[in-house]
Amino acid sequence: MAYTTTNDTYLLTRVRFNVTIQPSKWLTLFGETQDSRVFFNQHVPDAFPYQNTWDIRQAYVQIGSGKEGWVDAVVGRQVLAFGDERVIGPSDWTNAARTFDAVRLDVHQNGYKVSLFASSVVIEVDGAMDHHLAGNNLYGVYGSFKNAIPKATLEPYVLWRVAPANAGLPETANRGHLNEVTIGLHVAGTLPAAFDYDIEMDRQTGSLGPNSIRTWAGYWSLGRTFRGVPASPRIFVESNYASGTRNPSGHTWSTFDQLYPSNHDKLGFADQFGRKNIQQVRAGVEETIGKKWKLRQAYENFWLATTHDALYANNGAISIPADPAAPSRHIGQEVDLIAQYQVHKSITAGFGYGRLFSGRFLKTVSPGKDYGYPFAYLTYGF
Repeated sequence: MAYTTTNDTYLLTRVRFNVTIQPSKWLTLFGETQDSRVFFNQHVPDAFPYQNTWDIRQAYVQIGSGKEGWVDAVVGRQVLAFGDERVIGPSDWTNAARTFDAVRLDVHQNGYKVSLFASSVVIEVDGAMDHHLAGNNLYGVYGSFKNAIPKATLEPYVLWRVAPANAGLPETANRGHLNEVTIGLHVAGTLPAAFDYDIEMDRQTGSLGPNSIRTWAGYWSLGRTFRGVPASPRIFVESNYASGTRNPSGHTWSTFDQLYPSNHDKLGFADQFGRKNIQQVRAGVEETIGKKWKLRQAYENFWLATTHDALYANNGAISIPADPAAPSRHIGQEVDLIAQYQVHKSITAGFGYGRLFSGRFLKTVSPGKDYGYPFAYLTYGF
């Protein structure tokens, strides 16, 4: 897009069918097929993430139960989702979504769960059988403890990613082999007077080709719900930061690797930016009207962490190359208006509008046109 004068309207459809076979409560076989398509498009491609016609989305064997006992194992193609999905999630808002070829072991009891996994993300290709890229692997230990802090959930994790130098991977293209460790901590809970908070911090070390890795990212949120008043509004303020590389000719790589998040609405509902070389502040209000309506209005502001690094798209690829001579780091401001209506217990409808107003950086290094994102959706589960 490059923030030019471009208009496009398209229709996305996604259909999933799944089957579960359970010979005993300690053995489950699960399969799921998915058909994702795009229609009436003029500029977006008939390819991932918009289209991937009939393919195997999930196919795994589960030994043990995730609800009973203290351990279970899942082997095969599956969804991986942890915490707020800021580091690992299915990215379900994208039409084709994401799965992994993985082996996962979950150890659990009342109040805690620890997951150990070895995985490789599935590379989706329309018209061919999807497969993972050999050597692009993610290993991890992810814990969730509900009793460690009063009225909060504590989630420490360690992730190890290795990946080849491959043109298909924006993180390693033209840079070399990736060997990266992410150490993170997520904690979310409630406070007196109807306040709530959500914090997640990540630190990355390792190597990317000849360069050492030193990156970090953080998310901080504070909210308050006003109970006893119409619509029970919740006001919130939050901030995101992900580091960028300030000296591209040096020997330290500081661009945060966002890994495999569910990035939708993490950095604005218009989904223009990834969690790399970015700084964001957001404030807004959420309302619940009866049992049917959920509303949200939000305002946010964006800056580059440094102009010596690129502006990255939602998927982590470069959207606009670095311009160290840019006179400002200010990317722009966004306003989001969102509504969701529960038509039936199995039918949900939503609609809204996101508007990005270009800041000085976009107006200087690109055509700098504002970006509008009207949308509507309907989901039906059966």
